[in-house]
Amino acid sequence: TSISRIEEDRYMWLDRFTIRNLELVNSANDNAVTLFDVLDHTCTPMGARLLQKWIIMPLKELKPIQERLGMVEYFVAKSELQEEFLTHIKQIGDLERLISKVGLQKVGPRELVALKRALYHIESVKKLAADSKNPFLIKIADQLNPCLTIRERIERELQPEPPALLIKGNVIADGIDEDLDRLRKIAFGGKDYLVQIQKREAEATGIPSLKIAFNNVFGYYLEVTHTHKDKVPEGWIRKQTLVNAERYITPELKEYEDQILGAEEKIQAIEIRLYNELMYETASYIKPIQLDSFLIAQLDCLLCFAQLADKNHYNKPKVTNDKVLDIKGGRHPVIEKQLPVGQEYITNDVYLDTDSQQIIMITGPNMAGKSAILRQTALIVLMAQMGSFVPAKDAEVGIVDKIFTRVGASDNISSGESTFMVEMNETASILNNISDDSLI
Repeated sequence: TSISRIEEDRYMWLDRFTIRNLELVNSANDNAVTLFDVLDHTCTPMGARLLQKWIIMPLKELKPIQERLGMVEYFVAKSELQEEFLTHIKQIGDLERLISKVGLQKVGPRELVALKRALYHIESVKKLAADSKNPFLIKIADQLNPCLTIRERIERELQPEPPALLIKGNVIADGIDEDLDRLRKIAFGGKDYLVQIQKREAEATGIPSLKIAFNNVFGYYLEVTHTHKDKVPEGWIRKQTLVNAERYITPELKEYEDQILGAEEKIQAIEIRLYNELMYETASYIKPIQLDSFLIAQLDCLLCFAQLADKNHYNKPKVTNDKVLDIKGGRHPVIEKQLPVGQEYITNDVYLDTDSQQIIMITGPNMAGKSAILRQTALIVLMAQMGSFVPAKDAEVGIVDKIFTRVGASDNISSGESTFMVEMNETASILNNISDDSLI
């Protein structure tokens, strides 16, 4: 990835006033519903982030717009295939964030397993796309890379369900490193060994109640009740006297304890080394996995548009390079979702061109919907140029290069601007930036 300037020839220009007035992704009002809130039916975090980008950066080139619209139409017609894609995409999660953490070397074992799982589902998405016989999906299939080598290495070297943090241990699978396996037997196979010592010493001393335990003060010890303290061998070293018993250590127990403590330190060192090697190897796959995440996010957004078209009764707009806007039965995508159950949105027709009707003047009383029709016209054009179906019975949208709005009135006290000054600034932005292809 790299930082570069936004290509102005590719994207519609929206000033900050328009983004605010249309409430595209944020709203000044608490608990207000934005266009993003209504449109976001994505199933991955990276898909949601890309959708936000598409909303504030609609396209203005005909070919990519038509390509997106064509894919939405394809998915609407193929509901079963749509569900198959969604089943796998939902399991991919936030691949974009995962691989960025690999680059920063801050990825945990559980996250690497999540990355492996995502790559498995990417392979399934690739197969579905390749088998679809759709040119756009085949192009995506050709670019998707399941990264089999690193996926299989993660599968082989990590435990199936490792802890979130490396320092918790038991991260590396058995059979990967001989020293690690040997040290694990010493550290974790000690219970049987301790039972053997306890049984042997109990028989040798004739103390049936003898038991072995551990504390943080002096490690492993043998506990003998006062009843049998006369049977304790001379080689045992007394460490603690209790009300009913005495505790002893032996050279054998100390040697075993040292082995265990040394083994645990060595195990941690080996696991850290092996895990870091795996993480560095995974880092070499950052570029293909970043491309995977972008392609999956694209599919997620297009599938989201297909679901919206079906659920909200949106229709495919006819997008052209002609200077015409013809909306029949248009609806405001946000307002219609806030209406009480059973109440229908009153649709509106809008027609604009450069020859017969370049300007429309809207009049009416308060609460008649003047601002609503202004905003809905802008949103329908914006959605069409995003590549989404639109809330209208029929729509012909001539591509616009910029959308401007001067709707509502509010002051900006923090900057010392009155309501009138805010309105003048917004109007100045329009007058200074409009072109023949702008929608105001």
